[in-house]
This record gives sequence, C-alpha cells and structure tokens, in this order.
Amino acid sequence: MVPRWQSNTTTATTGPSLQESSAQEIFVFGPFRLDASQRRIEKDGNPVQLSARAFDLLLTLIRHAGEVVSKGDLIARTWPGSSVDDNSLRVHIAALRKALGDGNAGAKYLSTVSGQGYCFVGSAASPAQNQPAPTKPVRAHNLPAHPWQMVGREQTIEDLSERLKAQRFITVVGPGGIGKTTVAVSAGHALLAEFAGQVHFVSLGETRDAALVPAIAASSLGLRARSDNPSNSLVAFLRDRRMLLILDCCEHVVDAAATLAERLYQEAPQLHIMATSRELLRVEGEHTYRLSPLTSPPENAVLTAESAIAYPSVKLFVERAAAAGGEFGLTDANASDVGNLCRRLNGIPLAIELTAGHVTAYGVKAMVQLLDKHFNLLWEGRRTALPRHRTLRATIEWSYDLLSEPERVVLSQLSVFVGSFTAEAARAIAGSDATGDDTTMAALDNLVAKSMLTLNQGSQSIRYRLADATRAYAQEKLAASTAAEMVPLRHASYFRDLLQKTADEPDKDLSAIADQFGNIRGALTWCFSDPGDRGIGVALTAASIPVFFKLSLLAECQLWVARAIKELNGTGASVRHDLALHAALGSARMLTGQIDELGVGCLNRALELAEKIGDVPGQIGLTGRLHLLQLLVGHYDDALDTARRGEAIALASGDSVAVARMRLLLGISCQYLGEFSASRTYIDAALLHPNLEGDVHSGLTLDYPRRAQITLARVLWLQGYPDQAAGTVRRAISDVIAVNNPIMLCRALPWAFGVFYWNRDTEDCEELVDRLVAEARKLNLATFQMVGEALKGIALLARNETGIGLAILKDSIEKLQSRRFGAVAGLRMPLAEALAATGHGDEALETIDQAIAEGQHCNFLMDMPDMMRARAEVLMRKPCPDFLQAERNLVQSLDLARHQEALGYELRTAISLARLWQRQGRRREAQDILAPIYGRFTEGFGTRPLKMARELLAELASQPSGSLAAS
Repeated sequence: MVPRWQSNTTTATTGPSLQESSAQEIFVFGPFRLDASQRRIEKDGNPVQLSARAFDLLLTLIRHAGEVVSKGDLIARTWPGSSVDDNSLRVHIAALRKALGDGNAGAKYLSTVSGQGYCFVGSAASPAQNQPAPTKPVRAHNLPAHPWQMVGREQTIEDLSERLKAQRFITVVGPGGIGKTTVAVSAGHALLAEFAGQVHFVSLGETRDAALVPAIAASSLGLRARSDNPSNSLVAFLRDRRMLLILDCCEHVVDAAATLAERLYQEAPQLHIMATSRELLRVEGEHTYRLSPLTSPPENAVLTAESAIAYPSVKLFVERAAAAGGEFGLTDANASDVGNLCRRLNGIPLAIELTAGHVTAYGVKAMVQLLDKHFNLLWEGRRTALPRHRTLRATIEWSYDLLSEPERVVLSQLSVFVGSFTAEAARAIAGSDATGDDTTMAALDNLVAKSMLTLNQGSQSIRYRLADATRAYAQEKLAASTAAEMVPLRHASYFRDLLQKTADEPDKDLSAIADQFGNIRGALTWCFSDPGDRGIGVALTAASIPVFFKLSLLAECQLWVARAIKELNGTGASVRHDLALHAALGSARMLTGQIDELGVGCLNRALELAEKIGDVPGQIGLTGRLHLLQLLVGHYDDALDTARRGEAIALASGDSVAVARMRLLLGISCQYLGEFSASRTYIDAALLHPNLEGDVHSGLTLDYPRRAQITLARVLWLQGYPDQAAGTVRRAISDVIAVNNPIMLCRALPWAFGVFYWNRDTEDCEELVDRLVAEARKLNLATFQMVGEALKGIALLARNETGIGLAILKDSIEKLQSRRFGAVAGLRMPLAEALAATGHGDEALETIDQAIAEGQHCNFLMDMPDMMRARAEVLMRKPCPDFLQAERNLVQSLDLARHQEALGYELRTAISLARLWQRQGRRREAQDILAPIYGRFTEGFGTRPLKMARELLAELASQPSGSLAAS
C-alpha cells in the first residue's frame, strides 16, 4: 500500500539486493537521516553505530513504511541464502530499537504486529523529492488478517456494513474486550468489494502521543508529509477518493482522532470512516453503533447442551475452552453452569475467552463459585494479544487511566451497587461532599459515554449497571479510598428510606423496587457484617419484607428476619419493626412448610403488638394468617374461633372490607367443619362487598385472588350444582394464574382441586398440578410441593395409572404426616380406595380407619361422608367382603351427608349403596334410594357422577326383580 520514495524500488521478496536498489535514497525521520547509498545513518548530524544486519533491516522496513513485513521476508532480505531462525531476527530488531531510542519520550518507529512481522510506523520523508502524493496506494488494503474465529457477530457485521454504505461515518462504541476491533476488521473485509479494495486500517492503540495521530494515519496510507501538518497530506490524498478508513482504538487519543476524523469527513466527500472507541468522538457526521455483548442465557435458566449452545456467549466459551486443551465438553449436566458463567461475565468476549482458558483447571461449577466470591481480574490470555487485552485488569485499567479524577471517584463509589440502579440512587450515594448533583450526573454521563457504565432505558425508568469485572476493579479502588466506610452506609440508608417511603404508599407498584433487589440484599449483607450498622439493618429488613414476599424469596426472608430479631434489643427498634419482623417470620415459616410452635408464637407476638398499638388493619391481616396456620395444623375449631374474633374486630372498626374478609374466613372454617349451609351464607355475604379481595395482589399477603369464588365453587358442588361449581372454579383459577405469583397458585390450586376431583375431570388440571410442584420446588415451599405431589398421585389414580399414582400418593402422605399437616386425613381416602383396588385390603382398611379417626379427633367433618363411603368400598373389595358392615357405613354416610345438606356426597354414597343392593338382588330398594337423589339435580348431567347414576338406574330398571347382578 505504501509508495516507494525512490526511483527504482521493488518489494522485499522479489526485488534486487538492498545495495543494488539504494541509489540516491535518503530518508529523514525524526532527528535521523538515513543515506542508503552511503549506508550511513545520523542523529542530529552525528553518526549512529548500527551493525550491517540492523541497517539492512531498518532500510527494508523504511522502504515498506506502513506495511507489515513478515519475519520470513526480513530474514530472506537480510540473510540471503542463509538459514537463520527467528531469535537472530529478534536480537537485531532489539538492537535497532535501542539505537533509535524507540519508545523513549514518545518516539515510535518500529511496531511488532503479533503473528505477522514488523512495521515502520514513523513518518519518513525524502528531502530531495517534491513530487505530489501518489495517485493511488501501491497495495489495495492493509487490513489485518480476517479473524479466524468469530462467534455471534454475523448479523452485527451485516448491519454495520449496510450502515457504513449509507452513513459514511460510524463509530463502533463499547467497553474494553467486547470485540470492537474484531468487528471493525471483519466489516472491513466484508466491504472490500464495495470499495474496490480501498479499505485501510489505522491502529492508534500503540501511541500515547495525540500529536502523532495524523502522522500515523498518513504513514499507514504511505504518505510522506511535506509540511509540519500531516493532515494536509491526508486531505489532499483523500479528497477525491472513495475509500473506507478504519481508525481503531481512538479513546486514549480521542481529541486528536476526533479532529482528524471531522476534517476528513468534511473535506473528503467520498471517504467513509469507521472508528472504534470506548467513547464517541462527538463530531460532525458521526453515527453511533453501540456494540452489544454476546447474547447469554437468562438468569436461572435450566439448560441442556443443545439449548445452551444456541447462545453465542456459550458457543464462544465452548470453542475457547476446547482450544485451550483439556477434556472440557458441554453436557446437559454442566450446561446451566456454563450459561450462568457467561451471563455473569456479561457476554463480553474477552472475559469469556480468558475464563474459558482456565475451565480445565478449575471446572465450571468451581469457576461460578469463584466469581461469586471474587471476580478474578488476573487470568491471562494469549501471549500474542495486545498488552491491554492480556488480562481483565489490563483491559479495565486501560479505560480507568483515561478517566478524570471526579469520574474515578464516582466509578469507585458506584461499585457499591449490585445489579442495576437509578440516577436518583447514584446521586444519593456517589460523589463526595465537595461535589454536587451536577458533577455527579456529568460523571455518570461520561462513564456511560466511555463505556465504563451501561445505560438501559426500560419501560419504567432509566437504569445504570456496572459489568461485574468493572465493578470488582472499582471495589478495589473504593476499598483503598477514604470513602470505604461512608459509601456502604449511604447505600444502606438510601434503600431503607426508599422502602419505607414505599410502605407509606400502599398502592405503589413494587416492581420498580423489586428489580433492584440485588442492592437490597447487598445492603443487608453489609448491615449485619462486622463494620455494618445494625440499627439500619433492622429497619431495612422490616422495610424489605414486602419485596421478599413479592419475589417469593421466603427462605431468604426468614434468614434476614431472624438476624434482625436477634438485634432488636440492642438497637432500640420500634414496636412496628418488632411487629413486622415477627409477622413475617411466622408467615414465611408457615408458607415454607415449617408448621410449628415457633410460627404460632411469632404470629401471636405480632398480634399482641398490633393490639397494643391499636393497629386494626394489622390485627385483621394477622388474624387471617393465624387462621390459615390453624387450618394447616388441623385445629379447625380454633380457626373458627379466630375467625369470629376477627369478625368482631372488623365490625367494631366499621371497616366493611375487613368484615367481608372475616366472613370469608368463617365460610372456610364452616366448610372444614362440615357446616355447608352456614359456609354458603358467609360466602354469599362476603361476596356482596365489591372490594372483598382488597390487597391480595400485594407482596406480603397470604391470600390470593378469587379465594371466595373457589370456596363458593366447593359449596356449589357439595350442594348439587356441579356445572356451576366447575365454571366458577375454572374462572377463579384462570384469574390466579393471570397474577403470575407462584405462592398464590400454590395456595389456590389445592383448595380448587376438590371440585375437579369430585367431577372426575382431574386430567384438565393435571398440567396445573405439575406447575404447582415445579414452582413449589423452585421456591423451597416444601409442604406445598408435597401437597402438589399428592394431588398428582390422585390424578394419576383417576386415569388408572395405579402403580405410579399409588407410590406418589403414599410417599407424599408420609412426608406430610411428618410435617404435622392437618388436612392429611382427606388425602388418605383416595389412597385407601387405590389400595383396595390393588388387592391390599387390610392396608386399605387400616388407612381409611386412620383417616376417619384423625377427622373425628380434630372435628374435620368436611370429607367425613365420603370417608365413610370409602370405608364401605374397602370392605366390599376385601377377599372376604363384609357387606353388612359396608351397608352400615353407607347408611351412616348417607345420613351425615343429608344432615350436612351435601347433595353431591349423597349421590356418591347412594351410587355405592345402590350397587351393593343390586348385587344382593334388592333392585327395588336400590332404585328407591338412588332415583330420588338423582331427581333432585337440575344440572351436571354431563359429569361422570351423574352419568354413572343414570346408567345404574337404567340397569336397575331393565333387570327383573330379585335377580342378582354380577359383582
């Protein structure tokens, strides 16, 4: 590409010897004057001693100034016909650099191009020549070799190439290590045909002297400046040429690069410019192309090897790990860890490459843990990489050194943030007492512009974020500063105040705060650490409780709340903090299946404190939680008493919503106690209030949408309205699903499942049961997971998958029993029927008797008619059937169902009793017991129970009196 400033110069590989082509060749560069014909070099008029080999090397490089001359070509020209290795070449190059003072006081003449050779980058002129600039470069382009491996950037190259054709001047912007140079070089290769080979690459990364920028650009194009301003030569050369000029790595000489690029853009109308920089040049004509990280899997994604490799960051990791040697391979077992690792590395290619190079030594899981503890900034990459790309630290330091002092201060203090943060938070925490908001905001803007900080403009508000590697580096700077203790205190105080302010606005959406949960967790960690502030920690924990519940982080909530409760006495915390902490601990323990006296004690303590300060809404809310806990432990009479006390409090307060909610609790209690008419009365009264559900969408509530409707659906079925029940429960469950809160789904579905089971259409809700189990497992809601598994077993039994269904149900009941789950008696009934159906008569009878005994002990009468029916079915299936006792149980069941006004149960029992009498030839009695009950139904004739009754009545009508039916 570079013109030869002599009359008869040829290339290093094909031309005559150096001596033959040196006639009248004189080159001047810096303080040096080289006379090729005299084989003499002077510095400021004084001779410089060079060996003959070093002189030949310098002459060859000057003749090809701006070009990369390969090691092989240099050896062939300097040692013709000899066998010389690379070491000899390196020794002479080192001697040459020393003689020229290369690298001293900003002087730069020789450049090593990794993997290729050497290049003369100084500006050499011939004093004897005054001819104009050459009309065209000798060589079409000087692009570095096309990257041999590039992952995930194909669309980027295509987009960038199209934009360059139309927009003329584009700056590719991004943080260090994201691959700006790789993308620029690749785009340059892609555009070679578009620019007829006229694509030229100017590397500015090896100079710190901004004044040399025009000279380096001119030298790269093969121009010899005839004045003190190489820009003039560049403009003259490029004015009428259509060419793509790539200015790489501009950030550390950004002012000089911006000045040159703007002038070239203005005065060379056919020139297209692509710059790469960690910040914009901010000049006329510039368009921005912000290079994004490689796409990574989302947080906590469950991946297989096949799904993981579809993410470019994972693909790059796997390729670089394989290239590093060892036995690493992507498998289903490690795919999620690899995906998590790439996400933690922010999809930055350099960080991924450096990390992947060490995966064989550490293993993926260990590397994830290492990142959690401390981001390793020192892992080394390729020896041939530019110094600024050999370690993560070098990459970040390259950018950090370019920051102003206020920007460095703000960056170090921003490292206290975990994840994203708002501008308001940054203003409150970053900077110093001597700097105001304007200075802090200006520093934020500059850090974004210089790619040290990421800016995301979402639907709610602007969010900033530090890459994990940058944050780790900045944390080191903060730890060494005088603000090391003050900044975490500001951070914790800010989020305490923010959450307390939100608590005063009950209608405020928590989503905007929930996405900053990493900061809340980080602040709590500091508060309860040795240098932390326990008082702020207690207040922050109490204020964070709604967010923990909204995010369903109940196990973690217990951890922080328990720590805060231990510190209550020493911090002078308020009664409200005491109340909130104990209420949260009792509620969280209950929802995670820790049904014990500690939870009861916590809720009682909270209720006492609410009464002490006259907090009526608090008493109402706590009454609801205590009622739920009593139901879970099987204290149904106590739960009814609690609901009555809650109703009295609500009535005294005059709060109609609270009254409605307490009547809902009364309706639920009455169901458990088998008082279905009373339950219907309370539910109907509760549903009259339009705002019954109140705050069920808030994070802390244990209620869920449509709880009253699901309770009503159960009563409707029991009272003989199966179609209305099915429609009501389906609509209610759809509404719960729409809220997208896993805890609410885990609460609602088991209560709704009874309607599906009674109608024998469990297949329709089996997918929801699977979802319940998955969500409960993910959130560590052990009791709800076990309940979900029990429902799954019942659903499998309903579709005759007896083996697996029986095993799942039996195992789940045993686990629930060990956790003191009160409603386990109702689950034993389908277990007993399945055991009887598979020939385990004695075990079946023992199981149903245990269920009945448990139900009678705690007054759990809701399912008692059905349990008596199930006992009769077990007795009839035994190898030696006891039909007499079975008949007695069925009569008892029928009487109890009638007493409860449970027409649904009456029908189920009447079908069993009619079949027994049919078997005994008592056809007329069978018809007389079943027909009137069937006749009281006005709907549901398409449901399986009513179909069974209708078919049985048809059989009975077709049989002669006294005949025996096959059993």
